[in-house]
Amino acid sequence: MSTTRRALLAAALSAPLAGCLRDTAPRWSGDWVGASHERGHRLREPKSGTLPAPALHHRAGVLVVGAGVAGLACARELSRAGVDDVQVFDLEDSAGGNSRGHRIAGMACPLGAHYLPAPGEQAREVAALLDELGLRRVQHGRVVYDERHLCHSPQERLYIAGQWHEGLLPPIEALPDGEREATSTQYRRFAALVREAARAPAFAPAFAPAFAIPTSHAR
Repeated sequence: MSTTRRALLAAALSAPLAGCLRDTAPRWSGDWVGASHERGHRLREPKSGTLPAPALHHRAGVLVVGAGVAGLACARELSRAGVDDVQVFDLEDSAGGNSRGHRIAGMACPLGAHYLPAPGEQAREVAALLDELGLRRVQHGRVVYDERHLCHSPQERLYIAGQWHEGLLPPIEALPDGEREATSTQYRRFAALVREAARAPAFAPAFAPAFAIPTSHAR
């Protein structure tokens, strides 16, 4: 049997199997969500004629560039202070920045870090904001939170050297020998700084249930 004939027979025999594999193989589809990198590049590297001339010229008392949490909070405080001529600009179509949410197959999910720990006794401004947003109230002398917006602490894990490890910090034993001592020193130093900061009531970290606050509350 010639080499050419063997090759033709092998191809003919493998064709049905290849067809089955193509039919049963999963088909994945997806896209980027969140910030638009195309818009970012368009502003950073403008080309001649790509940015249209302004259709409207408008004067404003205050311009807030960026409609993330910081920009929205700034605009809110200006409004509360009586400044009624505030314009907020953002690159995206909707406000919120990293606190914006998303939906996949009808299920809500976050796009970035937008968890807010339940405020401690010293965080009076945060408690007042939650009261204003309707997420917190005092009932019979007890603080009650809207359970629809309460969530468990995020569960994080790291993939190191082919294995998953729970937590945000790499465990010492999972690191290469040459990195363990320096990393352990940094961990101890960080823990000492946290203990020192916790002595000041205004900066006491709140280890309590967290909230996932939708952007619609912050607008």
